Amino acid sequence: MYEYLKRFVLTNLLTLYYTGVALFYCAITYLKNPFSNPWAVKLKLEPPPQLTDPKYGVHKYIKVNNTKLHYVESGDSSKPLMVFLHGFPEFWYSWRYQILEFQKDYWCVAVDMRGYGDSERPEGVEHYKMELLVEDVRDLIRQLGREKFMLVAHDWGGLISCEYRNKYPETLSGLVLLASASRTAWFQEVWTSSHQRQQSWYVFLYRMPKVPELLFSINDLQVYDQVMVFPGKATNKEDIECYKYWFRKPFALTPPINYYRANFGVDWPEIVEHKENVPMLVGLAEKDNYLTPGLLDTMKKEYSCIETAIVKDTAHFLQQEDPDKVNNLIREFLSKHNI
Repeated sequence: MYEYLKRFVLTNLLTLYYTGVALFYCAITYLKNPFSNPWAVKLKLEPPPQLTDPKYGVHKYIKVNNTKLHYVESGDSSKPLMVFLHGFPEFWYSWRYQILEFQKDYWCVAVDMRGYGDSERPEGVEHYKMELLVEDVRDLIRQLGREKFMLVAHDWGGLISCEYRNKYPETLSGLVLLASASRTAWFQEVWTSSHQRQQSWYVFLYRMPKVPELLFSINDLQVYDQVMVFPGKATNKEDIECYKYWFRKPFALTPPINYYRANFGVDWPEIVEHKENVPMLVGLAEKDNYLTPGLLDTMKKEYSCIETAIVKDTAHFLQQEDPDKVNNLIREFLSKHNI
């Protein structure tokens, strides 16, 4: 009980602290130029041409678990299925380089998860609980008519994928996580490592209503320019416009942030060892500003069949920043396990 109360108090103190910092930043931004609205929306009616480029595949819709999802399909549907789950704050486009790389050997399906991109946005935090997100994936695979598939995931997609792997291991031929971890590993690390708590500051902030959306949308979603564009890396301003196109839309920010509101708590999940023979690779970025390498130690206790890697000179959005490195990493894993 004492440990629970300590986590409860710490969680709320950090939430209040980061909320105060966010509001102070918003106030300073406004006061610098009070005659200009930093939250002015620059909506564009036509999507950037990259989002409709046929080289990435065909855009389709499917109703799974009572929610309509949008996805991009590429490759021969008679070949092994490879499903991609994006992270926050992204959508299918984050997998553009992997689609181009693997479409010749796999039936590639890159999903907009519920609340993202052109998928349905259910109202209410309760619609983004982990068990629903897992069942979205399970129903998707059923409706695609496959018994087994390869799953590649990033960030939030990885959290969902671990829960999916724990519940439905028999349906997976393999699992690759990029810049992600299991919920158990993340919770244990955030409560035992001050470094991980600092890296996860935004998770505490996102518990609050409205303030996260206010901070995120400031100055035409400048956060994308700050966290995704680096000198010498593949992501460019045209790519950023693809993200801003979707996230500028009314109410587009709240559903993704609801993933945090629905699933962040003060619990302490015990480590349960999963011994099923599901080949699994976890690749963390060397320069990740949100995840610490200590997460891998817990994951090695959770999963008997696991390989880990640190991708050098990359940051959190590594599959977009350094697609060649990431594609080679995935290729080697697939080849090693004959997937």
